[in-house]
Amino acid sequence: MAIANYVYSVGMTGLKGQVIKVEATVRDDKEQCVIIGLPDASIKESKERILNCLHALNEDIDMKKITIHLSPADIRKQGTSYDAAMLLAVLQAMTKKPVVIPETTCVIAALTLGGQLTTFHSMIPTIHQAILLGFKKIYIPPIDISLFAKAADSELIRMPDMPTLLAHLEGKPSLFTDDFTLLPPEPIPEETDNVPHVCFSAIRGHAEAKRALTLAAAGGHHVLMTGPPGCGKSLLANAFHTILPDMTHEELLEVYSIYQLAKQARSLSERPPFRSPHHSSSEGAIIGGGRHPKPGELSLAHRGVLFLDELGHFPRRVIDTLRQPLESGFAVINRVEGSDQFPAAINLIAATNPCPCGYYGSNERYCTCSDKVRLKYMQKITGPIIDRMDFVLSMKSQSVLAQSTAETSEAIRRERVTVARDRQRTRYGMNTTNAIVPVKLFEERAGFTEMQRKKVADISFQEKLSSRASLKIMRLARTIADLEGTEWVTDPAIEEALQWKLQAGRVHGALIR
Repeated sequence: MAIANYVYSVGMTGLKGQVIKVEATVRDDKEQCVIIGLPDASIKESKERILNCLHALNEDIDMKKITIHLSPADIRKQGTSYDAAMLLAVLQAMTKKPVVIPETTCVIAALTLGGQLTTFHSMIPTIHQAILLGFKKIYIPPIDISLFAKAADSELIRMPDMPTLLAHLEGKPSLFTDDFTLLPPEPIPEETDNVPHVCFSAIRGHAEAKRALTLAAAGGHHVLMTGPPGCGKSLLANAFHTILPDMTHEELLEVYSIYQLAKQARSLSERPPFRSPHHSSSEGAIIGGGRHPKPGELSLAHRGVLFLDELGHFPRRVIDTLRQPLESGFAVINRVEGSDQFPAAINLIAATNPCPCGYYGSNERYCTCSDKVRLKYMQKITGPIIDRMDFVLSMKSQSVLAQSTAETSEAIRRERVTVARDRQRTRYGMNTTNAIVPVKLFEERAGFTEMQRKKVADISFQEKLSSRASLKIMRLARTIADLEGTEWVTDPAIEEALQWKLQAGRVHGALIR
């Protein structure tokens, strides 16, 4: 009777890891290798690599039928990360005295035809998820593991080939050597630094916009700027990136993992990402998609900035896809075969002209657009999107004689924004911001009095604001208080938040009249 042998590995569903149990049986029959458990084409091709590796290891497989099962059997699996685990399961099934492999040990590696362990696509996120799933020993190819230096609870064991891995499992350290050439985690093109660096102190005027952007950076809020061409919208958006705090090590790993899944170049920089897709980008490019879903621009901007310039030129369908991710911090991609979820905790900075020619309401030039054309242009930015914006700013061109601020981006980031973000992590006990923290947790810990809640409710009723807008006011007031360094939300903070939200309604109303 054939005996099943289990080896554990890790698969990816979106950016979330899934424990995969690999079992194999070997019995006397017509020579064959079969892999079951909803494998994709790349896994089906693994049987040829496994058979070649068995020949290279001098294993007798004449008249042997090898059956490999990947469970859970109802989850689709893709990629070559299971190669080494499948080969190990087969070798366990063929030996009379299989090695006992604990459930806290997993194997994550692709194979060459000669039995060497090698890298595969999405290797870094897979290892990261294996650590998060609680595996204590993780066998991987010989790669640089300095990125995971802080994973103290997990031991990453680098193995050059299958004989060395087997010897190590059998407790023969004398056959194990760590003297081998390190492989790159994944062959991706070098990243070119296209992130603009504009210091706030170099921008003249726009004091109101700078205040709004500082609050947005501190609390993870969203900003829409409208105004004529050349008034400074893009310049302010580019400068916004410089006041965002550096990412933590966990955030860096998370962002790097997203870029690997998307096959995009990304260095191990602690600076948050800055993405600025063209207005011709499709819905799939923004939200993500594909037969095997990949992250889109929303997720590539995770923990950083998504700058949508010329928002009025984006298709309305693309703009509307932003609704759910802006509130939840996640981009969900639904397909017939299932759904994948990618993190998308972003600061959305959007800029648009008030009309196609750009000069509606300007004192510099006459607008040449008809009311019908102008309304069609602005109605792409629907009410639900405006409702999700914390700031809607009407920009004007500034004189070259206008004063620039003395405060630099470095000072704003270090002394104010980073401190405010740290307060939010401490308050909520998780790595989140005021803008997207779950409502229940926010209400429990935000620090509002009953009088303040009633004041927001009364003004929202008078101004006919939605429930979402009322919550936005409270979230923004909490950020203002964090930036001021107060434990409790103050009345001036609520007043300022109310003014920002009422201003957003006035600006949007003026544009669509």
